[in-house]
Amino acid sequence: MDQESELDLIKNARSGNQQAFRRLVEAHQGLAYSIAFRFTKNENESGDIVQEAFVKVWNNLSRYDSTFRLKTWISRIVTNLCLDYLKSARKKKTISENRVMVTEPSFEDDQLEGKELKSIVMQLAGQLTDKQQAVFILRDLEMMTPEETCQALEMTPGNMKSNLYYARLKIKEGLQKFYKY
Repeated sequence: MDQESELDLIKNARSGNQQAFRRLVEAHQGLAYSIAFRFTKNENESGDIVQEAFVKVWNNLSRYDSTFRLKTWISRIVTNLCLDYLKSARKKKTISENRVMVTEPSFEDDQLEGKELKSIVMQLAGQLTDKQQAVFILRDLEMMTPEETCQALEMTPGNMKSNLYYARLKIKEGLQKFYKY
């Protein structure tokens, strides 16, 4: 969706047009779910977080600053909700269940290696600090630009680069240990 039509939808949604808001949700729910799932590794929790995020978007649409892309603003909201989730006692209670509940599409035999690598990277990402994990997920896994990542996380470019450097370093070290390089 181009920026101009998105801004029109935002304007209409601000005035109470639920169909316009529905179109915004449909345009961004995939990204929101992807971010949430990468943090929680749980379908139900991810769905709850996405739902809560869009309620926040609806309730705060009047505060949206159009100098930022809506994608970035929604990513910030989802990431903050995910970080809150990670800090909650609920996460500690269900962490072992989350590892079992991950469901992925079936893979052919030649894709098993990629599936294994993805699983290992996600496990290693779960061991990063909250800031490092957020930067790694948004920048490397969701492929957001450095500017979008900084805006979504309200970080300076230097802080983002530092967290990304250490996140990548820890992921690399974990992969080297796993594959015994």
